[in-house]
Amino acid sequence: MEFRSAGICNTHMRLGSKIPQQQQEIVDEALEETSFQFASAEVFLCPNRCGRGTPAGPIELTYDRHDKVSQEAKLAARVIGLVSLVFAMIIGFDEELGFWMIFLGAAALGYSLFATGETTAYSYCMKCRGAMLDSKTIISKIGEEKALAIERELSRCKAGEKMCPSCEGRMNRIPITYVMPDNSSGNIGFDLIRAMIPNKKEYLDLDGCPSCGLFWFDSGEMSNVSLSESMKVKEKRRSK
Repeated sequence: MEFRSAGICNTHMRLGSKIPQQQQEIVDEALEETSFQFASAEVFLCPNRCGRGTPAGPIELTYDRHDKVSQEAKLAARVIGLVSLVFAMIIGFDEELGFWMIFLGAAALGYSLFATGETTAYSYCMKCRGAMLDSKTIISKIGEEKALAIERELSRCKAGEKMCPSCEGRMNRIPITYVMPDNSSGNIGFDLIRAMIPNKKEYLDLDGCPSCGLFWFDSGEMSNVSLSESMKVKEKRRSK
């Protein structure tokens, strides 16, 4: 057993080095939870003016954690799991295929029940389903390349009608052009032919505050930008 000059053996040095790391993880988790609680206490009103002019009054944004694994993915896994188990019961558990179908069904059901992926916290409106993200959170939701492209053009865009929920200044409108990928039809021949035809361009105006670095996604916009196979900023719209 080798001893260092301080009279401590290697084993105890390794054990000692792990303790600060474990403590640091606990501190980081506590700081993250504290930050989440502070953010939850902030009051922001929906920039779409939801609730204005009603007896209940303007709707405040709700701050919460959101799973990276979508509800649609969990539902699909649940369906696959149930179908696999039913199929296993039909062909029999003694067959090798039946065993693997049971395994697949159990795995799919477990995924649907417990999968969360990386969780991201942001504010959203419970009425219009719009979402407000900061410059850090937007990267985790739509990807670094797309987020940086949007942030680069934010200060160059013109002001729109929406007011920033934080500073109440006008948010800039960022014109975005994107192309959605093809959805598989289950027919290989048809999918190959469709893949040769360019998909049509879609358009949306994203809202961002150049002062606060906050971005507002109306319902469905964040999903479309995130799932798009390509995206460009500041491309002129086609004349109607």
